[in-house]
Amino acid sequence: MGAIAIIVGALGVGLWVSLVRNSSRGQSDTIIGRWDKLGGEPWLLPNLDEARVLQPDRPHSFQEVHAWRQGKDVQINRSREYSLNTNRHRLRGPPLSPRRPGTTRIIAIGDSVTHGWGVTFEEAYPAQLESMLKANGHKVDVINAGVPANPVSVMQRWCTAIAPELKPDIIIWTRRSARQGPRPVASYAHAIRACKRATGATIIVALPPVSTFDLNGSAIWLTERNHLAAAIGNKAKAVVDLTPHFRAAQKGRGEMLERRGDTLAVVDQETGRVWLEAAPTPMDLPPSIYALFEDEPDVREALFFDDGHPDAEGFKVFAAALLPIVSAQIQAQAAR
Repeated sequence: MGAIAIIVGALGVGLWVSLVRNSSRGQSDTIIGRWDKLGGEPWLLPNLDEARVLQPDRPHSFQEVHAWRQGKDVQINRSREYSLNTNRHRLRGPPLSPRRPGTTRIIAIGDSVTHGWGVTFEEAYPAQLESMLKANGHKVDVINAGVPANPVSVMQRWCTAIAPELKPDIIIWTRRSARQGPRPVASYAHAIRACKRATGATIIVALPPVSTFDLNGSAIWLTERNHLAAAIGNKAKAVVDLTPHFRAAQKGRGEMLERRGDTLAVVDQETGRVWLEAAPTPMDLPPSIYALFEDEPDVREALFFDDGHPDAEGFKVFAAALLPIVSAQIQAQAAR
């Protein structure tokens, strides 16, 4: 496959990573291309068969990974790889089944978190949620419409141009706000309203969890959630922030980043060991924290594999948190 230059975002946690394929290293296949149906906006390529995607398996700075992807002399030993299959609809997973009577069709739309960046299709939250719903007796199919680095504007375009053809009953809109640009909260709420008008589906907004190693996100996640909920109003049946669910599940496990006055501390939650303390830096984490993750394989934040993307266990927590909310909406629709 050809060379690519796409921006992969841990959206909602303030980290952007430039993923550039270097042919000599053969790191990642092309997975994204422009799509005429979306006015030339980027989306997953159709009919991918075991495309290879590789990325660091720990927190990392933009500069570090950009240099690594270009083949420069940057030491990154901890990495993970996953394979990507897409169908003719340019969606991750097998071909879509025809709509079946009595089956609730759910679309999970979002960015790299919905896509399942770094995990298998079955481990991503949409597939795990589908399994949980079926185990609870619901007839559902959950479609994964997650695209790495998907901005709100493209999510809106897909939801108005493509989603109506799929006739969803419920849409789980999974993304945090952009935190930059003009009026990000208003743009987010506008996209939700447009999606609902175009599809007529019930909208559930799921805000992906914020890692403790995302300094900016950790400082503003609750305020962000409140602002978004107020702006969205009754256009969504629920606005669910996954951050408290993850923080509760992380207690006593793995490493977490703590603010201690004017310093940052990486603390082992099981033993209380402080791996290091460092002064904050304006943009990224201090270099010593990135070096710690690289040098100590056992240092890992529970439920995340980097500072923005859940691992397979984290996606199970994600799906379980949405389960009662989605179940209630399925039951409400059935009662109409």
